Amino acid sequence: MKKTLLTLFLAMAVAAGASAAQQTEVDKGDRFDYKYPVFTQENPQAAQRMNRDIQKMVNKSRKDLRHPDMRAVGSNYEVIYENDQFVCLTFNTWYYYDKAAHGMYYTHGIVYDKATGKRVPYTRFIEKLNAEQLKQDIKAKKLPIYCADLKTVSEAPFIDDIDNFKVSKDYIITEDGHLYLMYQPYELDCYAAGVTYVKVK
Repeated sequence: MKKTLLTLFLAMAVAAGASAAQQTEVDKGDRFDYKYPVFTQENPQAAQRMNRDIQKMVNKSRKDLRHPDMRAVGSNYEVIYENDQFVCLTFNTWYYYDKAAHGMYYTHGIVYDKATGKRVPYTRFIEKLNAEQLKQDIKAKKLPIYCADLKTVSEAPFIDDIDNFKVSKDYIITEDGHLYLMYQPYELDCYAAGVTYVKVK
């Protein structure tokens, strides 16, 4: 039933009056480089809630600068899909420790309800997934898994090393009606693979 609902939700035409317009705010300094969305829409309370949520992630990242070995922090984002009910984006916060081989990051997959400004859980679109069953399906290669470009196939080589596997709270929905759970670097695959996407719908 919910799989059908996801298709119906995403098939709806974008209503111009309901568009969650956003501008990119840039805040750059010697050790930080933030790019994040500022939403405006017909319902100002919903827009405020979305903007507060974004600011909460930005402010959490700023606190990392207090660490004496932190070299730089920042953020960027990409709107993945929008219709008259939802706006889906990835929001990436990154950090770089002094003398580290490479920086690290966390990419949030967020779907906002434009009527309320609240985050929408994946269970709005599909039935709740069982973590152990999901893990077994990944191991058995029953589900497509992709690297950060959403094209290159990942073999999820680290899946056997996860003792307490969880259904990710981060996900995206796409215009073609699919839903992907997101796992961070080193969770299912190596750093070079980037965020891995498990296609569950």
